[in-house]
Amino acid sequence: MTYFCYRFADLPAGAAEQALLSADELELAAARGPRYLAARANLRRELGRMLHRSPESLPLTYSKLGKPQLADSALHFNQSHSGDYLCLAVHNAPVGVDIQQIRPTSATKKLAARIMHPQQLQAWQARGASPGEFFACWCAAEALVKHAAAGIWHAQNYPFLWQSGRIRPLFDHAPEVRFFTPAPGYCGAIAYTVSTSLSSPSQP
Repeated sequence: MTYFCYRFADLPAGAAEQALLSADELELAAARGPRYLAARANLRRELGRMLHRSPESLPLTYSKLGKPQLADSALHFNQSHSGDYLCLAVHNAPVGVDIQQIRPTSATKKLAARIMHPQQLQAWQARGASPGEFFACWCAAEALVKHAAAGIWHAQNYPFLWQSGRIRPLFDHAPEVRFFTPAPGYCGAIAYTVSTSLSSPSQP
């Protein structure tokens, strides 16, 4: 398992990036904006580099639940972005990644009730309902559901407890979950099936 973090401001933009995308991706880029274009072009470049193939030739498709995948490769990957940063995780088994900018939000308690196991929610509230712990749990929940190719509102199907900065899953056959710091003021989590590693994790 390995991961890479990028600042959007440092990623190339323009016609050269557009040339890497398929017609469908260009249509989505027109609707979703320049960050989608930069993220998708970066994904193609990085996967092309790892597989020693031209980025524009990679047959990117989608699973039934909408998760991007390579049609002719066993390589697994997942992307996340928040604020000024983008993260890409790559593995030779299922992987999910999420990053979040830690920020005050009035929706924290409402969202926590949607994603946290009742025991985790009670412990979080007893500890003062800190934004840092909330966003760590949010990242872990997102990483777990993306690993399973599900959506965030399925998070309670993958319950866990946050304990001293580590995740203890409460369901069978759970993947490994690892926290990392994409940049100051951000948190991140990767959920991955333990397998033969492609390489050691890249430090952002």
